[in-house]
Amino acid sequence: MIEEEKKEQKNIALALILILVVLFGFNYFEDKPEKQTVSVPLTPEITDKAIDMVATDVLSEKVATDMEEQSNLETVRISVKNNFVSGSFLANGTKTDDLQLSEYRETTQPDSAAVSLLNNSFKTQLNWQGNLLPDMTKTPVVQGQELTPETPVVLTWKKGDVVVERTISLDNAYLLSYEDKITNGSSEPISAELVGQVIRNESSVSPKMSSVHEGFLGLFDNKAVEEKYKDITEKDTEQVQTQGGWIGQTDKYWQTIFVPEQQVDNNMTFEKKGEQYISSFRSQVSIPAGQSITRTTKLFAGAKELKLIKEYEEQGIPRFELSIDFGWYYFLTKPFLYFLGFLYSLVGNMGIAILIFATLLRIAMLPIAQKTYESMAKMKKIQPKVKALQERYKDDRQRLQIEMMNLYRRDKVNPASGCLPMLIQIPVFFALYKVLSVSILMRQAPFYGWIKDLSMPDPSSVFTAFGYLPWPIPSFLNIGVWPLIMGLTMIIQQRLSPQVATNKDQKVMMMMMPIIFTFMMGNFASGLVIYWTWSNILSIAQQKYIMKKVGA
Repeated sequence: MIEEEKKEQKNIALALILILVVLFGFNYFEDKPEKQTVSVPLTPEITDKAIDMVATDVLSEKVATDMEEQSNLETVRISVKNNFVSGSFLANGTKTDDLQLSEYRETTQPDSAAVSLLNNSFKTQLNWQGNLLPDMTKTPVVQGQELTPETPVVLTWKKGDVVVERTISLDNAYLLSYEDKITNGSSEPISAELVGQVIRNESSVSPKMSSVHEGFLGLFDNKAVEEKYKDITEKDTEQVQTQGGWIGQTDKYWQTIFVPEQQVDNNMTFEKKGEQYISSFRSQVSIPAGQSITRTTKLFAGAKELKLIKEYEEQGIPRFELSIDFGWYYFLTKPFLYFLGFLYSLVGNMGIAILIFATLLRIAMLPIAQKTYESMAKMKKIQPKVKALQERYKDDRQRLQIEMMNLYRRDKVNPASGCLPMLIQIPVFFALYKVLSVSILMRQAPFYGWIKDLSMPDPSSVFTAFGYLPWPIPSFLNIGVWPLIMGLTMIIQQRLSPQVATNKDQKVMMMMMPIIFTFMMGNFASGLVIYWTWSNILSIAQQKYIMKKVGA
């Protein structure tokens, strides 16, 4: 019996540790790259003055080069606009470094600026390279000054008898299409390479831990590949040769992805160069003399809206749904995400949609939960008999075990009968946790009262008297009202459940669980805390009903 107590105690401790690990995830630390310095050996003949002259010449040459490149790159800028995005791109090199998402704001303030997806720190470019090709960083001939769904833009570069004509079009949401026609009017074949790059400065990468993948993303050989930024920093580069596919980089709610032609081979690369993370594809092509070829490349730059991404998948972007991180339980997460979106479209409030979802989920799980609570109610009903046996045979562990088994047999109680239903519910909980983490519907979605953003922690703080005492406190003490209510519901659930702990240490551990979870959930999205609290309330009501039914 002593061995069983030790084993049970270890199991409870292990369960607590596993819960904490799964809910918190893993901490990701970004390693700072070491600065590289170049040593130049000096001979006795080189004086300080000579060094200064050489440095001045090199600097002057660099400034002149930079000015020439800057002049080239800023010659022509084309505006981009539809109901979803606005901004502009440089015609020279077709570099997109200015794109805002019109439907999303940086903060919940009414005058907040639109989310800046592409900028100087996060940009894309798409160019053809080859000795006989025109330099696409030079100023092209431009037809059209504004890119809209109704007005495409045509850019033309020419070098001798070789012409590159690019037609850029924009759909009604987040997709740009680049149709390139290269005409080889010369008397010899041309070898060319199409290079598309998504480039991000290291300084723009969020250091915050997230339960949703943020980093490199691609579809290689029809399989989704995810890499954290820090992993590529360590491995320097990852390169794959694949037919078709797509490649880019993703944040929690946004992503920027190049989709090359699917019928050709592409060299896909994740790499870090200096202070930049680069996702790129390269596609080789040969153009015979007197002929032309046409290639179409697409660029998705926008929000990860499931319905819209599914539409793009149906339009020819293979397995595009995989760009959303559904997690391990994707077979549950994906339908949950669709259904939550459906409820939101009906009621217009994400918080209410979560409450309805929790209620319907509880009804669907009713048969499973029924067995769990019936077993718990029966266990609670025989607790006085259990305590009497423990007191009577406290010095005879073997006899106590025999009498306990006889008691369970006479009262038709199986102590383990509630375990299986609870194990079945674990994947459901973690799938829903993933849904509430990945859904863009949660971002800046208001509830009632002080909850202005369901994707953020409860802003109220008990330890600052809800803001009336503005003293500095550690972040883990920022416990709001909703986490406290959730902790209270956990305590009530414990009181309704039979006391399975058999020694003082186990009892203390079980009593501490609601407190641990209250502090832990204080830093979680308020939408998840509200869901958990409402689910606990429904569970309490169900437990009370079943206990009354069986007379516990």
